Amino acid sequence: MNSETGTRAEPAGISGRRRLLLGGMLGGLAAGVTGCAALPSGAGSLAASRENPRRIDVHAHYLPERYRAALVEAGHQKPSGMPGIPPWSASDALRVMDRLRIASAVLSISAPGIHFGDNGKARTLARSVNEDGASAVRAHPDRFGFFASIPAPDIEGSLAELAYAFDVLKADGVVMSTNHLGVYQGDKRLAPIYAELNRRRAVLFIHPNDPYCPCCRPGTLMAPGLPYPMLEFMFETTRSVFNLILSGTLDRYPDIQVIVPHAGAAVPVLADRVLAISPAMDLPAPLDKDRFFAALRGLYFDLAGYPLPRQLRPLLEIADERHILYGSDWPFTPEAKSANLARDLDASTQISAEQFARFMRTNALTLFPRFA
Repeated sequence: MNSETGTRAEPAGISGRRRLLLGGMLGGLAAGVTGCAALPSGAGSLAASRENPRRIDVHAHYLPERYRAALVEAGHQKPSGMPGIPPWSASDALRVMDRLRIASAVLSISAPGIHFGDNGKARTLARSVNEDGASAVRAHPDRFGFFASIPAPDIEGSLAELAYAFDVLKADGVVMSTNHLGVYQGDKRLAPIYAELNRRRAVLFIHPNDPYCPCCRPGTLMAPGLPYPMLEFMFETTRSVFNLILSGTLDRYPDIQVIVPHAGAAVPVLADRVLAISPAMDLPAPLDKDRFFAALRGLYFDLAGYPLPRQLRPLLEIADERHILYGSDWPFTPEAKSANLARDLDASTQISAEQFARFMRTNALTLFPRFA
């Protein structure tokens, strides 16, 4: 039994989707135990966790020097249309984490990823950033984890890097972009990667990337200078989630634990529309309503971005509240804004004391028990 989560280890043969069904029977009781266990010594109620949430941040980025240089070389001095490449160091990250009351953060490379068109360079850069992430974890094992980057859509290179990242560097999971040079999540070309992640029962963190369409590029009629994170990242995320479901990828690889960013983007709002129009598609099998919403409930969702005051309510209508996680998106979201967003979560009347304890910390321990 895990001393902090209060949950027992699951049999090895139970898949991620089956765990969701089994967990529903015991989730309420376990949630109460987890919330209390996460409190500081001497705290007498779940409400006290708002004062010392000990957050686990699953949406935190790192930009080691070799990656910064690679961005500039590839012409990404203003990644995704943002003002510039933000500074980052492990020591700065720890100071920000302390101020935001983040106990642990799982680091990942953000958009535009690590593949800029050359497989060889992408393989080298993936190895470089993964070594840097692992180095941060070795120096501060209780404070950092990392999601390994892979040189997708290069399948051979990706499989080799997955093996190295998990077996040698002990990565906590893998980050994949919503699209890799136009190859979107759910594409059958990525099947060998999904199969390997499924075999390892791995955590897959999906991060939006620059859209792969000419009309979406800044300076066009459709995107007159808008930075991609403003709108296109939301559409990229939404497209990826529905691609994974409609393609049958989640059914074929049920042991991958998928984290969806930014409170699910537009997924909660469009779920009913996708389900209703799906009969017009040439799907291998009809999209059954119960299976469709079970697939959504099997996903994890982080709260990076602006979930309050409007986005959280529809998310809770389609998500399992035991699968909602905290995310800061620092340093691409500046510290002052990250602090404001964290304060909004801390003070929100939409989130009960029990939910707050889960969202900020104990839900993440299901995926990353070493942080307990």
